[in-house]
Amino acid sequence: MNKQLLKRKRLLMDVLSIQTTSGNEFDMIAYIHKFCRENVPHAKVEIKDSNIYVTKGDADVYPCIVAHTDTVHDIHKYYKVFDDDNCLFAFNSESGKQVGVGGDDKVGIWLALEMLVSFDKIKCVFFHSEEIGCVGSSQADMEWFKNVGYCLQGDRRGSADFVNNISGKLFSKAFSKDIAPILKHHGYKETSGAITDVGQLAENGVGVCVANMSCGYYDPHSDTEIVEFYDASNCLDMMQMIVASLGRNKYEYQFATSYGHGYSQYDWGDFQGASRGYWYGDYGGSTRDKEVVYDEQTGIEQCYYCGCEELMESEFTDETMECRYCPDCQSDILLEMKDVPDPNQIEIALDDYEDVSDNYDGSMKHKQIVNEYLTNYQTNK
Repeated sequence: MNKQLLKRKRLLMDVLSIQTTSGNEFDMIAYIHKFCRENVPHAKVEIKDSNIYVTKGDADVYPCIVAHTDTVHDIHKYYKVFDDDNCLFAFNSESGKQVGVGGDDKVGIWLALEMLVSFDKIKCVFFHSEEIGCVGSSQADMEWFKNVGYCLQGDRRGSADFVNNISGKLFSKAFSKDIAPILKHHGYKETSGAITDVGQLAENGVGVCVANMSCGYYDPHSDTEIVEFYDASNCLDMMQMIVASLGRNKYEYQFATSYGHGYSQYDWGDFQGASRGYWYGDYGGSTRDKEVVYDEQTGIEQCYYCGCEELMESEFTDETMECRYCPDCQSDILLEMKDVPDPNQIEIALDDYEDVSDNYDGSMKHKQIVNEYLTNYQTNK
């Protein structure tokens, strides 16, 4: 591992070692403030109602990185982060058991701090109490965002999702087109997602494109939560490339919910009757990449995030995925990815078919080419 990656991992493990939970985020807020004083001393740091607003450099328009300072995990007296072949996890040495490492959203905090150091003119905001209902972002100082050109957040499990919809489109086609080559290069694809701070900012009327993305943590909200360093580092590389490419341009966009309402109106006290507690571990197996979980015993579909069993048909349309709408999270959530033929492969098959049509000899190779062409033709008819 080169020096740059080692430096990144040391900082990530340092951030993961700070314990924080909703309503008790003081150590993390103090850590971020100290980091800024020591590493970006000329940046302006403001703490308002437990939200941290950081502005580095003078610019007419800034890119903005968003994160939240709370996790869902308990604070342990004997807590330590370990590195096992770049898989980062935490243990409570008193109980001898693994505990959640808090990648959601300490990885997001790490991304923001790395971006602060990397760019001369940038804004970062760290919201409190996201896990209990986007409390900090719902009370954000929206005047601070007047000169923000777009917002990026790392607050999603996995390593390949770039969230473009949270009960409404988060960014424009122009924004999508400009970042498409970067997403492809880093192995990401656009998808819908669940509630987080950038979605709340969109609902607040921030007026610019916003997006959330997978950043390398897995099994969030459980004691088995881990962070895969190379996945997190890949997200950082992508985020840096996006900001370097888009620069300090303003990507204006007005958010409108798909269902005529937004989650800021939502009563977070009981998740509108969700049948089980909101925070629970991963179901395991093949379900961990989906957001709709099928309970084989009851035959009921459930929301991965809140356990709601009253999922609805989604109005979100995308040829690559099928979604459900969760009324409790008020979000479109992934049911399954669809098998969509690669148009490039279809074109190749067509070329092969045309080449062989003049000299078809009945060989197995020629039969395979013809069958592949006919199958693709029927699928896309």
